[in-house]
Amino acid sequence: MKHVAQQIVMQKLRQLTVEDILHYSQKYQIKVTKSEAAQIVSALKKNQENPFDPKGRQRMLKNLAAITSADTAKSVNRILIKLAKEHGVEHWLQ
Repeated sequence: MKHVAQQIVMQKLRQLTVEDILHYSQKYQIKVTKSEAAQIVSALKKNQENPFDPKGRQRMLKNLAAITSADTAKSVNRILIKLAKEHGVEHWLQ
Protein backbone atom coordinates (compact mmCIF):
# COMPACT_ATOMS: atom_id res chain seq x y z
CA MET A 1 0.00 0.00 0.00
CA LYS A 2 2.84 2.38 0.87
CA HIS A 3 4.36 1.93 -2.60
CA VAL A 4 1.05 2.78 -4.30
CA ALA A 5 0.59 5.88 -2.14
CA GLN A 6 4.13 7.01 -2.94
CA GLN A 7 3.46 6.57 -6.67
CA ILE A 8 0.35 8.75 -6.33
CA VAL A 9 2.36 11.44 -4.55
CA MET A 10 5.09 11.32 -7.22
CA GLN A 11 2.43 11.70 -9.93
CA LYS A 12 0.95 14.68 -8.06
CA LEU A 13 4.40 16.30 -7.89
CA ARG A 14 4.66 16.07 -11.68
CA GLN A 15 1.24 17.74 -12.03
CA LEU A 16 1.87 20.72 -9.76
CA THR A 17 1.31 24.16 -11.27
CA VAL A 18 3.03 27.47 -10.61
CA GLU A 19 -0.05 28.51 -8.67
CA ASP A 20 0.17 25.35 -6.53
CA ILE A 21 3.81 26.06 -5.66
CA LEU A 22 3.01 29.67 -4.80
CA HIS A 23 0.06 28.56 -2.68
CA TYR A 24 2.17 26.10 -0.68
CA SER A 25 5.03 28.56 -0.31
CA GLN A 26 2.61 31.14 1.07
CA LYS A 27 0.87 28.58 3.29
CA TYR A 28 4.16 27.47 4.84
CA GLN A 29 5.71 30.96 4.79
CA ILE A 30 8.57 29.96 2.49
CA LYS A 31 9.66 32.64 0.05
CA VAL A 32 9.37 31.51 -3.58
CA THR A 33 9.05 33.90 -6.50
CA LYS A 34 6.82 33.26 -9.49
CA SER A 35 9.92 32.73 -11.62
CA GLU A 36 11.31 30.20 -9.15
CA ALA A 37 7.92 28.47 -9.00
CA ALA A 38 7.98 28.10 -12.79
CA GLN A 39 11.47 26.59 -12.63
CA ILE A 40 10.38 24.22 -9.85
CA VAL A 41 7.37 23.06 -11.87
CA SER A 42 9.53 22.46 -14.93
CA ALA A 43 12.08 20.48 -12.89
CA LEU A 44 9.42 18.38 -11.15
CA LYS A 45 7.82 17.43 -14.47
CA LYS A 46 11.18 16.03 -15.64
CA ASN A 47 12.16 14.47 -12.31
CA GLN A 48 12.73 10.71 -12.31
CA GLU A 49 14.11 10.52 -8.78
CA ASN A 50 12.16 9.07 -5.86
CA PRO A 51 11.73 11.86 -3.28
CA PHE A 52 10.98 9.22 -0.62
CA ASP A 53 14.44 7.71 -0.99
CA PRO A 54 16.95 9.96 0.83
CA LYS A 55 19.55 9.59 -1.93
CA GLY A 56 16.92 10.11 -4.64
CA ARG A 57 15.62 13.23 -2.89
CA GLN A 58 19.18 14.52 -2.55
CA ARG A 59 19.79 14.00 -6.30
CA MET A 60 16.44 15.62 -7.12
CA LEU A 61 17.27 18.67 -4.98
CA LYS A 62 20.81 18.87 -6.38
CA ASN A 63 19.41 18.88 -9.92
CA LEU A 64 16.89 21.54 -8.93
CA ALA A 65 19.65 23.66 -7.34
CA ALA A 66 21.64 23.44 -10.58
CA ILE A 67 18.82 24.98 -12.61
CA THR A 68 17.49 27.38 -9.97
CA SER A 69 19.49 28.03 -6.81
CA ALA A 70 20.49 26.28 -3.62
CA ASP A 71 17.99 28.43 -1.73
CA THR A 72 15.16 27.36 -4.05
CA ALA A 73 16.08 23.70 -3.62
CA LYS A 74 16.10 24.15 0.15
CA SER A 75 12.67 25.80 -0.08
CA VAL A 76 11.30 22.85 -2.05
CA ASN A 77 12.70 20.44 0.54
CA ARG A 78 11.06 22.41 3.36
CA ILE A 79 7.73 22.39 1.49
CA LEU A 80 7.99 18.61 0.94
CA ILE A 81 8.70 18.02 4.63
CA LYS A 82 5.84 20.27 5.76
CA LEU A 83 3.41 18.60 3.35
CA ALA A 84 4.50 15.16 4.54
CA LYS A 85 4.01 16.19 8.18
CA GLU A 86 0.60 17.66 7.39
CA HIS A 87 -0.49 14.33 5.92
CA GLY A 88 1.14 12.17 8.58
CA VAL A 89 3.70 10.54 6.29
CA GLU A 90 6.88 12.37 7.30
CA HIS A 91 8.43 8.99 8.19
CA TRP A 92 8.38 8.19 4.45
CA LEU A 93 11.03 10.90 3.96
CA GLN A 94 13.49 9.35 6.43
